[in-house]
Amino acid sequence: MQNLIELKPKIIDLIKKNGPVLPVQISKHIDSNIIFAGAILSELVKTKQVLISSAKIGGSPVYYMEGQENKLDTLYSHLKDVHKQVYDLLKQKKVLQDTQLEAWQRVALREIKDFAIMLKTNTGEIFWKWYLLSNQDIEHLIKEILKIPAKKEIPIKPKIEKKEPLKEKIEEQQPVLKEKQVILKEKEITSGDYTEFFEENNLQILKEKTIRKNKNMDFIALVPSKIGDVKFFIKFKDKKKVSDEDLKLAYYESKEKNLPLLFLMTGELTKKGQEYLKNKDIQIKTLKEKP
Repeated sequence: MQNLIELKPKIIDLIKKNGPVLPVQISKHIDSNIIFAGAILSELVKTKQVLISSAKIGGSPVYYMEGQENKLDTLYSHLKDVHKQVYDLLKQKKVLQDTQLEAWQRVALREIKDFAIMLKTNTGEIFWKWYLLSNQDIEHLIKEILKIPAKKEIPIKPKIEKKEPLKEKIEEQQPVLKEKQVILKEKEITSGDYTEFFEENNLQILKEKTIRKNKNMDFIALVPSKIGDVKFFIKFKDKKKVSDEDLKLAYYESKEKNLPLLFLMTGELTKKGQEYLKNKDIQIKTLKEKP
């Protein structure tokens, strides 16, 4: 078997000529097993010599070089239908405003990191741009949406690095916090009256954002615990059925803020919501309606 020093340039050369490529193609090229090829690829990605896709073909990502991004459209046929819909929409519109999208669209855009780049203005507005366009290409479109004069500058910068796999990004940002460390009391309160819950648990609100008054609210708060006050991102939803999409969106928002998530709701979780909750570090509390 060839040594590592010989194989790295051989793999890089293959990707330069044929990228994006699958791990199995690389293993055949170097006449080795896929596990060994995967280990070398992992090292090349770590040193940023090779890029890896977030989307997968049959469970495997593809590997490519900088400058080959325009060839990633070969992944389109392997995307889920929901991802294809936002892919098509973003490609057509070039830029999308996060607050004007439906919840499922916001979740889907956060999942197609190969094609959707998150941008954040200096005023905190979140936009999504088509991955092949530069900030300069879409700046005038953002100005039109925000009704800003064309001559006025609007600082925008990438919020999420598109070249890192979503799973790895979330895992490295996830705060180390055991559920037992934060104890929140169960209390029956009137549907929509989250203030009593905050008072009962001595939560200190640092920041509050109204999405829909008394129906959909975001908070940054300090929650008392055995190890001291812990800062949480809190999502409140006054809704009869809370879906997996509701949880996904709140979870991604908490990861963007690098904070653990506390989800307050007045309704019930759907079956898909219950399944999603099993694999995520999310604290969820139901604010039950008084009889």
